[in-house]
Amino acid sequence: MSTLEQDLAHLNFEYLMLARECARNNLMEAAWRFGVERKQIEEIARFSVENIRELSCIARTVIAVLPMNTPQNVSLAAHAALLTSTKATSQEAQ
Repeated sequence: MSTLEQDLAHLNFEYLMLARECARNNLMEAAWRFGVERKQIEEIARFSVENIRELSCIARTVIAVLPMNTPQNVSLAAHAALLTSTKATSQEAQ
């Protein structure tokens, strides 16, 4: 395994473990913080460490970087805090 693959696997593992623990404490907060739909975060909450380790080694990142076209006069932190998943918002409206 190359260094890049090892680094991605480590990042994926840490990210998924954090998402799992957050989801086990508060599903809706975890869905918002990690930008995933409720069904996805519910599935992550049920993952075992072995499931996370296996998924972490896919040699691709599981972390999605949000595009940031921040309006003028709004801090990046404030803009990021207000972002919501469009899928989650549309499903809640139904």
